[in-house]
Amino acid sequence: MTEDISTYKGVRIDDTAEWRLVIYVSDTSMSAYLKNLENPLEQIVTLFEEQWQRDESSLLRHIETTVYDHPQLMDDFSTEIVVCSPKSMWAPEALISDYEDESEMYNKVYRADEGDIMSDVHNGMCCLYSLVPGLAAFLRRTLSGARVSCHQTVLARRFMSRGSDMPRIYVDIRDGAVDFIVLDDRRMLLAATHEWHDKMDIAYHIFNIMDVYGLDRDNTQVSLSGIREVKQDLLKLLREHLSYVMLTMMPSAVSKVEMPIAAAIALARS
Repeated sequence: MTEDISTYKGVRIDDTAEWRLVIYVSDTSMSAYLKNLENPLEQIVTLFEEQWQRDESSLLRHIETTVYDHPQLMDDFSTEIVVCSPKSMWAPEALISDYEDESEMYNKVYRADEGDIMSDVHNGMCCLYSLVPGLAAFLRRTLSGARVSCHQTVLARRFMSRGSDMPRIYVDIRDGAVDFIVLDDRRMLLAATHEWHDKMDIAYHIFNIMDVYGLDRDNTQVSLSGIREVKQDLLKLLREHLSYVMLTMMPSAVSKVEMPIAAAIALARS
């Protein structure tokens, strides 16, 4: 049951402990979803989906305004925030520990102040990422109990949990950007984001990755997710050259809801 209160649509929740909240934020959008943890048959609730033009000077204001316009986000849910950052980098955790602080390594590739850099650790690898100055402090201050993860980390956790007898390239296609997670069994070879303007740009990156890492076209699995029309076109194109090309399976609990795959994985995780 929903109710309209001032500027936002709230969802009537009897016990917040029974629900998981996932907030997805990128440089052009923000969305939030609720899933009932006690009743798997309960419909996923989309709290909102907001979009804006890419503009770093106004990005933090957009995010802050969206949070304040939807105060239910600050309720006592089990909350995960997925930050879709185009400025992320991975390195062995042991290597990062050799630096005085994380910003010293991060700033070899990107530019951000120490307080604006967030980090995740998984399987001995560390992901450093930043979206916009002030975001990390705002999240700590406003949504202090939430778990924050980079979208690449969410994808890597999910895909690395599944062993395989062949290398795998996971390709998630978004508007203007495409994410690649490349695995050899449970070992991550690459996690990267690239811009694209035409589907052939994505195909080029896939074949380039295979060449760089010496992956056999007859013994490498490529899994596609994201924009429907593009992935369907790529499916046909790639199958002319590769033996194993398929669509990435979405978690069954959220398969009927249109949302970014990283948000879906975070929402459905055990």
